[in-house]
Amino acid sequence: MKELAAKINGQNSDSQSSVAQQSLSDGEDHLERLQQVELSRALPISVWKAATIHAWLDVVMAMPMYSRTCTDNVKSGKVLLGLTDEDLELGLGINNPLHRRKLRLAIEDYRQAEQNGQGLCKASEMDTHWVCKVWLGEVGLPQYGQAFQSQLVDGRTLGSLTRRDLENLLTVSDQQHQNSLLLAIQLLHILNFDREALQMRRSQCEEKSVDPLVWTTQRVIKWIRDIDLKEFADSLLNSGVHGALMVMDPSFNADSLAKTLGIPTHRHMLLRHLHEELNTPLSPLTEASSRRSVKSRAPPHTPPPTHTLPPTHTLPPTHTLLPTHTLPPTHTPPPTHTPQQRHTPQVP
Repeated sequence: MKELAAKINGQNSDSQSSVAQQSLSDGEDHLERLQQVELSRALPISVWKAATIHAWLDVVMAMPMYSRTCTDNVKSGKVLLGLTDEDLELGLGINNPLHRRKLRLAIEDYRQAEQNGQGLCKASEMDTHWVCKVWLGEVGLPQYGQAFQSQLVDGRTLGSLTRRDLENLLTVSDQQHQNSLLLAIQLLHILNFDREALQMRRSQCEEKSVDPLVWTTQRVIKWIRDIDLKEFADSLLNSGVHGALMVMDPSFNADSLAKTLGIPTHRHMLLRHLHEELNTPLSPLTEASSRRSVKSRAPPHTPPPTHTLPPTHTLPPTHTLLPTHTLPPTHTPPPTHTPQQRHTPQVP
């Protein structure tokens, strides 16, 4: 029995030693990976080595499923810079078109950063977790989080999405939801994907009914409650109604908002109240009516080219917000004692 116990104790000791050695090895590997990640941030992409590429794909791009194949075949940053869409699909086995686009947009961003010395674009700061867990919630469409997560959509990829991408690759079949997402993306373009600037503007209108363009769905719900329609406010959850949609969609009006809120058509006084709040000069949404024509004049979304992609950070803003239009002065007949004509300006 003593011999058996000693043998068991010896096996346990060996097992514990093996586990400790494995943990130590894992810790060293993790430390090495983090060091390589720092190198990917500090060094130009053209001087990256295979280990840096591996860590970049694994940690920064959150695409570990491709890191082994890539580092087995791509041994330098110069080779990485030269990869085409065909190379990614046939050579590295990346069959998902949005995954390939994500990589190509990132590689092009690093190329431009190396050439102009100005750093990566602001969209690079928006990772997949932020897009799926934060941004989709802010625009009132968290139900698409799983689809965006499986496609690994980050800030750069988000800026390239088209209506066809939303429908065919991200399972967004509802046209209103497509409009909501595209206009939310337009807002990011307007702000050059500057997340800090967006949050600053939102914080400034959290307690004041101003700057409706940047309102989240939660802020719109708060406004609905503030105008004494709180019994309908929760209908906006998962609806995709946010400030950019209300301001820039030319088809959005009091009737469409009432329909989303679920206000019965026979409750005429409630409908009139909503209409007045949406259009009165005291309403924060008055500016929306003068800006809704912006979307119709903007160029449509176009997918990025297959092989050579423009960097996200050099894209010009898709929309330029116009100032509130002033109604032309009312024409009055000239007085008999003077030949000149006098106009009386009216407040819009």
